[in-house]
Amino acid sequence: MKRLLILTIITVMFSYISTAQEITTLDSLVTEALENNPEIKASIARWEASTMRPSQQGSLPNPIIGGKIKNVSFSEFTLGDDPRSDIQAFVVQEFPFPGKLSLKEQVALEHSEAQRWDSEAVSRNVIADLKTAYYEWFFANKSIDITNRNKELLTKFVEIAEVKYKVGKGIQQDVIKAQVEISSFIERLELLKRKKEIYEARINSILNYPPGTDLGKPEEVTKAELKINLEELTEIMQERAPLLNSKSEMIEKSEKNYELAKKQYYPDLILQGTYFNRSGGDADLDDIWEVGLGLRVPLYYWRKEKPGVQEKSYELREAKEIYDTTKNDILFTLNDNFITAKSAEKLIELYESGIIPQSKLSLESAISGYQVGDIDFLTLLDNLVTLFNFEIEYYKQLTEYQQSIARIEEITGLDLIM
Repeated sequence: MKRLLILTIITVMFSYISTAQEITTLDSLVTEALENNPEIKASIARWEASTMRPSQQGSLPNPIIGGKIKNVSFSEFTLGDDPRSDIQAFVVQEFPFPGKLSLKEQVALEHSEAQRWDSEAVSRNVIADLKTAYYEWFFANKSIDITNRNKELLTKFVEIAEVKYKVGKGIQQDVIKAQVEISSFIERLELLKRKKEIYEARINSILNYPPGTDLGKPEEVTKAELKINLEELTEIMQERAPLLNSKSEMIEKSEKNYELAKKQYYPDLILQGTYFNRSGGDADLDDIWEVGLGLRVPLYYWRKEKPGVQEKSYELREAKEIYDTTKNDILFTLNDNFITAKSAEKLIELYESGIIPQSKLSLESAISGYQVGDIDFLTLLDNLVTLFNFEIEYYKQLTEYQQSIARIEEITGLDLIM
């Protein structure tokens, strides 16, 4: 009988069958987010809109086309009766000083390229947020499974303690202590269920799903491999980081704007052509035409063009400072997540190879010892709680590791979680 009870308890220790639910993979959620997330779609639309600007900026200003009637009297209409009256048709076309249009187009191109990198940065940020929420969701589900399993195991201990108490081999305090621990597990389960619902709501929000959409159950998380050292990640980050590349493009845009501002010192050309129809009256005159050339002169340059150049020089300086600030922030975040990942990785290996297997053996030994009276109930209970805490901490470290990898992906533009 004792051997059967011990076998039952050990079975509970190493297995817990939760309610069957459909498994939801991280890859499927990432695909859904890329297709449905409003923030990602807005950023793509913003980038696509920016690609329409270069051709507009590089085109000539729209011409002015018009007509006039010249009448030689205030008292009567003379068109067609007096050859001095005529009908005029004219066109005016402005030609910016050479180089201005091409610079405007280049400014728009740099802006569009910055928008492209911004769109990728938004996508990677949303996916990193999704992965972070997914791993928290996984941790909550795993914690619920472990807590339920340990609650069932503790219930078996209560049965043993009650039997011993009834036959005079145990004390009532053991039964009460075990019941208190069961209540503690029940309380923990309620808190975990609340956290699980919060993470599910967060995932639904990212996926643009209706609130309360059933997500099923997360798949078992496998630890990603981080085989690149910090120096290599830093080099890759400086080349591929979407946010950093966006700021770099903004520097290029500011440089082109500065060159364009200096071009404003040069006059634009205005070409005008006019056709005169002078038919009418006894002295029918030949039609004539004329061509005029004008200049848009920067006459008030000390109030307009000169401050404009200074303004663009300050904007260029600002763009460079923003780039440096962004780079420093990204470097700090990269270092922080790399250190967190490496620390978590060491703890994961320690729990896997040493602490948890040893704690399981210790609990098995405590169960056997308690059955034959070699150890007291409190020692048995302490072994159970110790193993429980180590198992929870293992999955906590796994979650932190995966979350750090997700943030490294966001920063560097690499795909490390497959």
